[in-house]
Amino acid sequence: MPRKNDYVNYGNQGICKIEDIRPMKFSFDTCEREYYILKPVHQESACIFVPAENQKLIEQMRPILSPEDIDQTILSVKNHTISWTNDRKQRTIKFQDILSRRDECELLQLASCLYLKSKDNAKGLCSSDAQILKKVEAIIAQEFSFSLNISAGEVGTYIRKKLDMPETIKA
Repeated sequence: MPRKNDYVNYGNQGICKIEDIRPMKFSFDTCEREYYILKPVHQESACIFVPAENQKLIEQMRPILSPEDIDQTILSVKNHTISWTNDRKQRTIKFQDILSRRDECELLQLASCLYLKSKDNAKGLCSSDAQILKKVEAIIAQEFSFSLNISAGEVGTYIRKKLDMPETIKA
């Protein structure tokens, strides 16, 4: 279980610090409940209250990957890519599904797939695929930059080097 002062990756909110875990009573509650109080690191004025008894919400709170975990995750997907779907609508649905799960392995596989397609296609990626790639990089940039102590702008280069991918892509 997460503890006070731990950093977690919480759903769509990204990296958060657990400021406190304490009983609280909101106007919609009939009694006091234990809450995790999360502060997103990139939104200082925001505060998130997660009921400790809500398992679905607690499951969205996962530990930050260590640098070793990040490297291992990147290397584990090095030779595993997502197959390309030629039908743009089906491909978009497939890629959006991967984005919604926010699983690092799948996201890195998706990035690899898009990088390879860009490299193989003289025209580069279509705009919708290029936008998905940007979303993939944004999702993982926050956690990877936090754990690796590098800027968010350096994360793409870090991943591409680990995956032996080209430095730039054609969009």
